[in-house]
Formats: sequence, structure tokens, C-alpha cells
Amino acid sequence: MHHHLAIPSLILIAGVTLSSAEMEFLDLRLGGGILSNEYKGTSSTTVVNGNSNVSTTTDSGDDSRDADRNYRGQLQLVWGNLGPVGGLILGGGVAVNQSRFDNGNQEADVTTPVVDILIGYGLAVTSGWHFELTPFAGAGRAYYSVRDQGSSSTSKEWSKYAEYGAKIGTYFTIADTLQFGLEVPYLVGRFDPEYTHNDGTDSYSVSDSRRNQGFGLLLTVGGRF
Repeated sequence: MHHHLAIPSLILIAGVTLSSAEMEFLDLRLGGGILSNEYKGTSSTTVVNGNSNVSTTTDSGDDSRDADRNYRGQLQLVWGNLGPVGGLILGGGVAVNQSRFDNGNQEADVTTPVVDILIGYGLAVTSGWHFELTPFAGAGRAYYSVRDQGSSSTSKEWSKYAEYGAKIGTYFTIADTLQFGLEVPYLVGRFDPEYTHNDGTDSYSVSDSRRNQGFGLLLTVGGRF
């Protein structure tokens, strides 16, 4: 008799557990953290001698130079409708990535404002805790600034930038209002900078093809509406 009573009780408990894991939300999230320092690329450098006006061009098939640091800040608006077995995640946002390269006598910064869209899958554990797996893609501009010690000029150039990848994240929401999250993105960013500079005697014109790729780690804080 007790076994017959236990079975409906277990079914009821399971039903309550699944129901509590359903949610529909609209979250505004501010995030920041680090991206991979790994960069791949090629380059072509043309040097014009200031005394003789002779031009020399050097091409490199593999000109990889990892960044010394690579940060990301982002603001995203994300909507989700999660049932007992998960559901759809849609979102969009803006971000800024900034990487720095320092090799002693030359320093370069790459700043990339970008607009992203994302679509993926979410799964709620409780009414205040859920996971997301979301591919994303975006486009923007890469601002490339190069400085030489003793240089008579500083190069500041804009070029097209595109990124894509996917991220997995987990988010905790307190009292349906305040939210904290942790995200692990795998991001690939591409841009083709061109810049010139002068060391006082010779002028340099450089054309690059750059690809940043790898895992990152971001912390987010936000609110639920």
C-alpha cells in the first residue's frame, strides 16, 4: 500500500521540479574579461630609404605574434523562453576588444568595437539558475595604432573587423532582479590592418592579415526584466 502511495508522490515531486525549471526572461548584461592572446597572420612590409628613396618590400607567409594582453568589454540584451527541456535563446549586443603588442621599441594597440547577434539554446536548473550555449557572429571596425620609440609619426588606421564563435555561460538571478554570470567564449576575430610610420630616416608601409582565436573568460552582472 505504501509503495502505491509513493509512486504518485514521486511523480508529483518530479512534476514540480520540472515546472520550477521553466522560465521566460529578458536580461541586460554587462560583462568583461580576457580573450585568447593567440594571433595568426601574414604581413608585407615596404621600406623606403629616406636618403636614396630606394624601396624594398618583404613578404612573410607566417608572421604570428601573440598579444601581450587581450581584453573584452560587452553589453548584451538576451531573451530566452526555456521549458522543461530547455528552449530558445536570442540576443544582441555591442562589445569592444582591445589587445596590445609590445616588443620593446615598438608598441601597438588594436581596439575593435563590434556589434554581435547570437542565437542558441538554454536550459534552466531552477527558476534562478540556468545555462546557455550560444553561437554568435558580429562585424565592426579595428582601430590599429602603432608607436615607435623616437618615431616622428604615429600610425592610426581603421580596417574592417569580423568575429564569430560560440560561448557557454551560466547565470544566477537573485529575486528575479540582480544577476551574476560566468561565460567561456571561443572567439575568432579577423582584420587586415594597413599602417605607415617613419623612424626619422626611413618610412615603413605595412599590410597585415590578422586572426585572433581561442578561449576566453568573462564575468557578467546584470538585471532581469
